[in-house]
This record gives sequence, structure tokens and C-alpha cells, in this order.
Amino acid sequence: MTIDDIRDLLVKAIAVEAGISPDELATDRPFTTYGLDSMAALSVGMEIEDTCGLTNLPVDLLWDHPTVDTLTDALWKLLDAQQPGAGSASASADGLR
Repeated sequence: MTIDDIRDLLVKAIAVEAGISPDELATDRPFTTYGLDSMAALSVGMEIEDTCGLTNLPVDLLWDHPTVDTLTDALWKLLDAQQPGAGSASASADGLR
């Protein structure tokens, strides 16, 4: 999974929750702009866990990282930390971005 895959996943999941087209979602605007509440955040969090294979995500993840751009970076770091030989994503980020 690349950082672009993560961004695409988030755009699609948040657009579904917001009831808009993924093309309408600006990745630098706060999720609250699109009317996402705690239930929508929970749904997006479950989608992230299912698709990325991450478990036990913090419940406030979307509030701590309130845009697609900031959340993408945070998830990339979490995925990197779970990989064997942690640090591989940052070492090879240029090739994967």
C-alpha cells in the first residue's frame, strides 16, 4: 500500500459519509466542513482498519488529524511502524509516493 492508496481510501470513505462525490472533497479542508460527526468518524475508522489492516486505532484519530492530508500522513506513519524493519516507508517514500 502506498501513501496515494491511503489518500484515495480516505477520500472515498469520507465522501461516502459526507454524501458527496470524491471529486468534491478538498483534502486540505477539515472533515467537519463536510458535516462528519462522531458516528461518521467511527465508520471511516472501521474502513481504515479493514482496508489497511491496522487495529486498535485511537478513537480520536480523525479529530487529531482533521483533514485527508494530515490523516494520510498519520496513517502512513502507523503503517510504517507496523512493517518489519520499521522505517522502511520513510526510507522508500520517494519511490512509493
